[in-house]
This record gives sequence, structure tokens and C-alpha cells, in this order.
Amino acid sequence: MQFRLALRNVFRNRRRTLFSLSVLVVSITILFVVLAFQSQFLLSVRASLACETGAVQVADERLFENTADGYDYLIAPAQRQQVIDLATALDPEAGVTWRLDFAGLVGDEQGSTLLIGRGIVTETAARPYACVDVHGTRLSAGDAREVLLGSALARRLGVSAGDRINIATGTVSGNFNAATVSVLGEVGASVEELESQLGLFPIAFVQRLLKTDGVERIVIQLDDLDNAPRFSEELGIALEDVNLPLTTRTWEELNGSYESIRSFYAAFSGLAAVAIFVFIFFSVLEVLTISFLERTREIGTIRAFGVTRGRVLRSFLLEGLVLGLVGAPVGVVAGALLVIVFNAVGVQWTPPGAALPQALRLSIDTGVVLVPLMLAITATLVGSWFPSLRISRTTVVDALRSGA
Repeated sequence: MQFRLALRNVFRNRRRTLFSLSVLVVSITILFVVLAFQSQFLLSVRASLACETGAVQVADERLFENTADGYDYLIAPAQRQQVIDLATALDPEAGVTWRLDFAGLVGDEQGSTLLIGRGIVTETAARPYACVDVHGTRLSAGDAREVLLGSALARRLGVSAGDRINIATGTVSGNFNAATVSVLGEVGASVEELESQLGLFPIAFVQRLLKTDGVERIVIQLDDLDNAPRFSEELGIALEDVNLPLTTRTWEELNGSYESIRSFYAAFSGLAAVAIFVFIFFSVLEVLTISFLERTREIGTIRAFGVTRGRVLRSFLLEGLVLGLVGAPVGVVAGALLVIVFNAVGVQWTPPGAALPQALRLSIDTGVVLVPLMLAITATLVGSWFPSLRISRTTVVDALRSGA
């Protein structure tokens, strides 16, 4: 009964109420879209970083700390197999692969440029091409003299599929080695700087080039990135138990920039939420103050019949709550519809520093829905508190005299 009365009082002045609801709906819609963008952006960043580094990596600590001398950090074949067995024992669904990177020169008689060579395993379950866009033939298994060049690097060298180029680097023992390889095609990388230097090779060829049978790091992909810290800790303990001198790092530890990105967007969305809260608060405060003051004499009448100040306060607060309960869901629905339409359009953009265009999408999760709802209801309650408290404290005599 009291809720129905509050609902009727809210819509006494429909024009004023519709104005308040419009402010509320527009504000909540804006906040909803901002949170949906932040949620999807962080998910995309997580996926992109983990795609490049894996969910967890295992390597010599000197490699992670960049304190190694030459190639003394390489993992021997027996150690590599032990790590694979331990990782698959912890999670049989984990995708395990390994890499061997090197720095060298690539070019022909016309000139050369810096190369970041990456030896990859093409036949593992860890999807070796998941982070790149391949244009051409994929690498063969074994130690074939083949390369997939980053698209920017291929353009700089003026080569295409079918051409042959020379590569040179230092071996594990410190000697110089060179080879001529066939270009199978190009790869587009997610990072423009990497694409201008990247070359993908069969890992067996890189091992032959460097004259080693070791690998640099073991990369583990997990279905759920949130499990990476637990998996990394358990694998680290297992490595200690078998006395393997290797350590683990999660994708987040390997990408220190992620925490800065996450903190920035958390601060941005927090400021947006504060701004929306203040806007709703003052809008509701102004509208309800006018509405309550117009009913001062009415309050004096019901107070004269024995209604307490507390009940008057609760009834006016309930009117503010009704305003939030009506406007907040409408704003959330409007925001959800806007997100659905935006995603259906399929907007593409190229982030700063990226080489490949990406789909700009917005995602809806529990936080995206609940935060605007709770903020709207809280803001309307706080905004209605001050005029409600003021009008409930008016004496019966002063209230009856009002407007006389």
C-alpha cells in the first residue's frame, strides 16, 4: 500500500517526473556503455597478451631476469620432457609447446636488417599460428629451410613467397653461422614493431642453425587465464620436487604493462561512475526538493492527524527509491540494446601500435549490469534524503501555515 502511494505521488507532476527519469536513463545508459567497453577492452588485452606469451611459461630464471650469459639458459631435451609431463599431469587439457628465439640479420646482396627469429613447433596442440595472420604456406615439420616473414619486414626487404633470403646469427658456442632459406609467405602480427622484425622458422632448423638441441622456453596455454596463477604455483612446486632448475611465470608477470592498463581503465570508469552519481544526485535533489516543498501543507495536515516524523521521512525516501527503481532498469535495458546494436554493426579499429585491425566490441557481464543499477538506486536515495529530512522536521504549525 505504501509503495503504491509512493508511486502515485512520484507521478503527480508527470512532466517533472519524466525529466528526472530522462536524466536517470541517459546517465545510466552512458555508464553502462562505458563499463561494457572497459570490460571487453580488458578481455581483449588479456587474450592478446596471453596469446603471445602463453598463460604460463617455464624457463631458466636468468632468461626471465635478462641476466643470462650467451645461451647458457637453454633447456635440455630431457628437462623439456619432464616439464611437459608435469604440466600435462596438472592439466591434461593444457596446450604445451616450446620455442627457441634468436637475434640475427636477414637480407640479400642488396642489404640486410635486424631479424628476431622464432623457432616454433608446428605440430603441437598449442596452436602455433593463433596470434598471427598467415598469408601463404605454413611451415613444414622437421628442419626445412623455410621462413614466414612479418609483413612489414617482407615489404622492407622487397621479398614475397618463393624468394630466397640469407640469415646470419651467432651459434651457442659463439661462432658465426648463416643459411639461405625460402620465403613461404608473410605473417601479420598483433604488434607493429614485432611485425617489422619477425621471422618464424621450424624449431628444428633454428636448433641446427644455433648448433644446439635445447629450447629457450616452454609455453603453456590454458583454457581459463584465471587459473594461470594457481597452475604456475603448482607447477613451480612440482619443478622443485624433481630438482629442475627452472621457474614459472604467468602471462601477467610477463606483461607488466597489463596492470598499468587495468589500473588506468579502472580509474577512468571510477571517475565516470562518480560523475554520473553526482549528476543523478543533484538532478534528483532539485526535482524532489521542489516536489516536497509544494506538499508542505499536505504534510502538516497528516502530521496533525498523528503521523510521525519518521513515517513522513520513510514515505518521502520511498518516493526517491521508486524513482531509482523505475529509471535504473530502463537505463540498463537501453544500454544493453545500444551495445547489441553496436556489436551488430561490426566496427573495426586498429589500436595504437598494432598492425592488425580488430573488431571493436562491447561485452555485458554481471558487473556491467549491477554497477549502474546500484549506483542509480543509491544516488536517488541519497538525493532524496536531504529534502525528505528537511520536510519531515517541519513543525505542524509551520507546515499548516505554509501557502496560507
